[in-house]
Parts: sequence; C-alpha cells; structure tokens
Amino acid sequence: MSQPPQPQPVAGGPTPFAPQWPQQGAQPPAPAPSATEPDWNAMADRHASESRRRKRRWIGAVVAAAVLVGGVVGAAVWINGRDKGVDPKPIVSASTTAGSPSATATPTEQALAVISDAATDRLPVDAATLFPDQTRTVDGKVWTRQVTGATAPCSKATTGGLGLALGDDTCRSLVRATYVNGESAVTVGVAVFDNKAGADRALGRHAGLIQGLSGTGVAMFCVTDKSGCAETHAAIGRFGYFTVAGSLKQGEDQSDQLAAAAAVSLAGRTKDVLLARGSRAG
Repeated sequence: MSQPPQPQPVAGGPTPFAPQWPQQGAQPPAPAPSATEPDWNAMADRHASESRRRKRRWIGAVVAAAVLVGGVVGAAVWINGRDKGVDPKPIVSASTTAGSPSATATPTEQALAVISDAATDRLPVDAATLFPDQTRTVDGKVWTRQVTGATAPCSKATTGGLGLALGDDTCRSLVRATYVNGESAVTVGVAVFDNKAGADRALGRHAGLIQGLSGTGVAMFCVTDKSGCAETHAAIGRFGYFTVAGSLKQGEDQSDQLAAAAAVSLAGRTKDVLLARGSRAG
C-alpha cells in the first residue's frame, strides 16, 4: 500500500513546525516564584530605608526646635533692650527705696541707689561733709576754701528765678562753700532734697543762679543774674549741685575766665563727693 504524499516545503515559505523534544540529560527550567511568597530581601531593604528616614526626620525636628527656642529667647532680649532704648544686655536694677540695694548692682549703681533717698542716705548734709577739701589745685593754681554756710529756705541764696525752680517746700537747704584764688572766686552749692524725684524736677526747670557766698576775706560777688558770672548746674541722686564763678573786684561786670574754668573742676569734685556718700552712708 502506498504512503500518502508528505507536504513539501515551498521555496521562500515558512518552515513546517516540528516539535522540539528535550535532549537527554537536560535540566528542566526552574519554576517561577510563587506569586504568594513575599520577597523578604526587598522588605528588609524597605524597612531599613524607612527607619533611616524616620531618624533623619526626628533629628531635623530636634534641631529645628532648638533653633526656634534660641531664636525666641534672643529675640526677647533684643526687643527688651530695643524697647527701653538700651543695649540688649541683661538689665541690672538697683533699688532706690529704703533697704539694701540689689546685690547684683555695680558699686556705682549701689551708691546711686543709696543717695537717691533720705531714708538710705543718712550722712550729715553740712558744709564739712559736702566740701571736705580745704584746698583744691586746678591747672596748677591753688584754690582755698574761705567761707561756708547753709541757707534755708533755699530761695534766699538764689537769684534769677532759681528759688522758684528749687521750691522751698522740697529743697531742704542750700549748702555753699566759696573757693578763692587771688581776686577770682567760685561758690559751690548743694541743694538737698528728700529724694531723687525732687532733685530731678527742680533741675528740669532750672533758671537763674545760686548767689556767691561772701564772708571774712571774701567780698560780695555774683549776687544777681546780671553780674556776668558763669554758672553750672546738675543733679545726682537726691542732690542738685551748682557753681557760680566771678571776680571779687567790684563792678557791674564780674565775669572772670579763670574762675569759670576752675568752676568746672570744682563741680566735678562735688559730684564725686556726693557719689562717695553712697558707699559710706549708714
């Protein structure tokens, strides 16, 4: 019996499909991973990455909080200083009421606190205490204290409206000392108040002059505000301190340049004496 004809490949046509059988001894392909089994390595990598991100976020939050707190504190100090018109530094206060001044205050602040109120400034307010120098040398010239005195009410030793500024109800006394060099003279005066507020108020409305203090060996000088005499005025604590400087030569114009220059130094010395009371008051 004859076999049926087999299909022949056509030139240029597709090759007939022929099944491929595995060769003897070849290994079968590995089965694909089960879709239900987790990828443990990938999960471990993701966990480690997430832990690192959380740690970075936590550190960033801590740093930001620290910067924020520091910035708030710094801003508070800066604003505090700016509001008060002072350098942004820790503020040290000194009590100006009766009792001990703050232990954190500087010596100068403590002294100012003491001499700002009669309750804490208990030293005498006489000429011997306020003008302890018998002589003072200024620019090589010796000035000698010739006469001292205290006047109350204060207006009796003033001219040109200063008495009204001092106020006899608040100015307790006006203590004066006159220093002389040849025919030049300077009277230094200290107006005594109960507290700093009284002294500041009086100096804030200053007008006129203290009168020159005359006496034995010292002719009358600088008793009107028309005499041409030079003057200075300032306040510290509960005190106002003044100078009037002029010539002992009698005349309408008693101006004296030597005395005017010395008055500045004598005023500075008076300020130092008043401030020093703060460390000695008891």
